[in-house]
Amino acid sequence: MDFDEALERFGFRLSPERPGRAARHFVATPNRFMSISVHAYADGTALFTWEFAVAEYLGGRGIQVGDGEVLNLFMYPNADERGPQDAAWLTAVMDRTDALLRSLDFAEPAP
Repeated sequence: MDFDEALERFGFRLSPERPGRAARHFVATPNRFMSISVHAYADGTALFTWEFAVAEYLGGRGIQVGDGEVLNLFMYPNADERGPQDAAWLTAVMDRTDALLRSLDFAEPAP
């Protein structure tokens, strides 16, 4: 499987928003709170990042974050990941992201 096939397998679609001529921008939305982006650059590298609308998610469960403004409260990774435009790399970064998000447990927050 090549990189474009892996993008399709994970539900990524080419975004109409272009970060620049040197990149293609792909977006996946696995649920209504999460957006995952991959920027595929002309040099063969890719940048992976995600955002999760945490205030909106928690607000739907009767929990308020901060002053309750849901439009601007998102979770992001501490650092975006850069790697090759390779199916194995994309699969690994998707697996790491899944494991990180599944590790969150507000009832038992200790690491």
